[in-house]
Amino acid sequence: MMKRLESMNIKFDEVLQHYFCEAKYVLEAVPFGLTNTTQVLEMNGQKYIVRIYNKYMKTIDSIELETQVTTFLDGRHLSFQVPVFLHTLSGENFVVLNDGSLAAVTNFIEGSIPPLSDLKKAKHFGRLVGTFSSEMSKLQTKKDGYYGISFSKIYDIHPLANRQSIKTFFENSPFELSDEMYSFYQRMITDVETSNLSLEVLPSQLVHHDLLIYNLLSRDDEIIGVLDFDFMGMDVAFMELAISFNHMIQESEGALDMIEAFLQGYSTERKHSTLEINYLPLLTQIYFIAVLHFYIGQHYGGVTIEQNFNFMLNQFERNINWLHKHDLKIQELFHRYLV
Repeated sequence: MMKRLESMNIKFDEVLQHYFCEAKYVLEAVPFGLTNTTQVLEMNGQKYIVRIYNKYMKTIDSIELETQVTTFLDGRHLSFQVPVFLHTLSGENFVVLNDGSLAAVTNFIEGSIPPLSDLKKAKHFGRLVGTFSSEMSKLQTKKDGYYGISFSKIYDIHPLANRQSIKTFFENSPFELSDEMYSFYQRMITDVETSNLSLEVLPSQLVHHDLLIYNLLSRDDEIIGVLDFDFMGMDVAFMELAISFNHMIQESEGALDMIEAFLQGYSTERKHSTLEINYLPLLTQIYFIAVLHFYIGQHYGGVTIEQNFNFMLNQFERNINWLHKHDLKIQELFHRYLV
């Protein structure tokens, strides 16, 4: 453990040599950053975020996409901040370390995770998601550029989670998985793969794919920061809402008044068509399957995933059952606020 810590400290030293001439600084661990190795840097009374990226999840193309998106959002002067990449001493947005891994330094945003404790906060969360989605629809993209991975590409979410490795994972699960939950997963993925609904008929744009309260920062009851752009990619525009809506179901324990407040907030910034709304069940299935496949990829990358995987699989089943139970009410709310 000590050797690993020393090795990581050496890597952080290597990163910072590309950004600062000074050698005196303090690094502190952070309570987030499960995908990448992240530390808070304090130097001359100023804080920054230093991140060494997971080798399986970050490429030069994806860093350049993240830079494009955060630079665009920062220039829009919105109600929230995003992590902006600092330039290295040579003017680059990131560093390629000696071992080939990628790293970068961004500004530090002070704040805490916004609680979803009442209707007002649920409405604020919805408005934030709507604002973000609306802004992303305005970002002009080049046809021949790299634009991440759509969650509909469920076997491409993680480079170690292809069709065969996922099959092997379930055949030789590293932890106990009940027959009921495995059957549920199989039923859901069969539904997705045999669906006759075409996603190509829906509007598409860049999607964050992870607009959960754990990737947001608040201060004085206002959401002031959006973090973690690792899953940014071109996808169905309605996917952004589908993901955050399912997060709202989980966080509110299915409270319809909280969910209505969330949709009220969202509707002040973004609207959708009846056609898009009809895809909510399918996009919900795609979202949860994509996240499960990401965790399977992490497993093959040496990460312990049991707790996160089981939590997400159980949430998947609960949300699908909840959507079936409240289908008519949800349809009514979506059409009232979003169309």
